[in-house]
Amino acid sequence: MRVRSVFASTLILLAACGKSTTGQEPAPVASRPDLTVTFDGKRRKCIVALAGEAQGSSISCDELVPFVKDELRLPSGSIYDIQANSDADEGEIARIRANMNGAGYRPGSGSR
Repeated sequence: MRVRSVFASTLILLAACGKSTTGQEPAPVASRPDLTVTFDGKRRKCIVALAGEAQGSSISCDELVPFVKDELRLPSGSIYDIQANSDADEGEIARIRANMNGAGYRPGSGSR
């Protein structure tokens, strides 16, 4: 009888060691980003640059996802980083991040 209770307790403990399902976002990806978005809080614009580009395009942040999909043709699942200057509004950055994540893009390890 004691062996059964020890065995049952062990099974319960092992079951509790599984993957957490708290609904949190996965950890940022450690790979080099395919896209860098720099938020200019003073001008309220996003500067978008593909990896390897020295200079990006300045666009309205509201047009970020359509621009990335249609103009840059960056596929869903690509990695992006968000940078910001000192005038950045954290609410705006959170909205940009939510829009990019909602479109299937993944935050990189350098995202703010």
